[in-house]
Amino acid sequence: MNTRGGPLITLVTPTFNQAGYLAQTIDSVLAQTDVDLEYIVIDDGSSDETSWVLERYSGRVRAIRQDNMGQARTLNRGWSMARGRHLGYLSSDDVLRPGALARVAAALEANPGVVCAFPDSDLIDAAARVVRRRVCRPFDLQTVVVSQECHIGPGALFRREAFEAVGGWRPELRLGPDRDFWIRIARLGSFHFVDEALALYRTHPGSASFRAASEQASREFLTVLDDFFATAEVPQPILRRRDEAYAQATMICARNALWRGEWHLGLKLYREACALHPPLRKAGSRFRLLRQGLSKPVKMIYSRLLGTAGA
Repeated sequence: MNTRGGPLITLVTPTFNQAGYLAQTIDSVLAQTDVDLEYIVIDDGSSDETSWVLERYSGRVRAIRQDNMGQARTLNRGWSMARGRHLGYLSSDDVLRPGALARVAAALEANPGVVCAFPDSDLIDAAARVVRRRVCRPFDLQTVVVSQECHIGPGALFRREAFEAVGGWRPELRLGPDRDFWIRIARLGSFHFVDEALALYRTHPGSASFRAASEQASREFLTVLDDFFATAEVPQPILRRRDEAYAQATMICARNALWRGEWHLGLKLYREACALHPPLRKAGSRFRLLRQGLSKPVKMIYSRLLGTAGA
């Protein structure tokens, strides 16, 4: 299957202080069958028991320790040293189900025009209990750019040539370097959605989805749009919805402000979004923003209560 002389797939797991979940992640990768796999785990300067966990897998994974560089730089380093024909990553708190990599790789191998393939996922909590099923959706560039919605979860694989062409993740992005990467490689080919829940995406109080992003980090969504619309290859249907795209990105900034308790700023950003796209003035949009603004604090309190109850 692989004419390059190396393994078919290189999977990289960057990890930082996730020792409690790391073994389950590694075990799920080592349990993959029917695939030629290179697996690299990079400890990005952890201060917990990560090094002890990795010692248990000596000889079975390629483990690297480095001073803290951040997720984007860590993944770029791993992919730069990879030998695989197809590349991917698995966060150190997520899990692959048996056969996941073989199914996703087969989708790439079957169609040279596919630049990325990814499976559906179930959402799990800290104790690996499924809390929501089938959370991913097929990739649509217009939806990602205009609606600011991207539903690519664990287990995605992309062609090595795509990484070489676009240069990997942008280290200056903290919130959505993956979304930006998918937007950039979408110019190179199509995405294939494997409609099976072959991965488990974990949400827990220590995950990025629980952290309230700063105003500066939130504005990365606007920066990514600036870069996208500055290119010459913007499809006309998306170009016609440019103001709506910026409005939806501004709504994300407003939501994050509410998560931080900055209600005055959140309402100011909401008004800016409405000026760009007046339909957002409708009651449904206001209700959705309010619900989202309250959901994260409530979720964090609930998770802490569960943690206290289980202690």
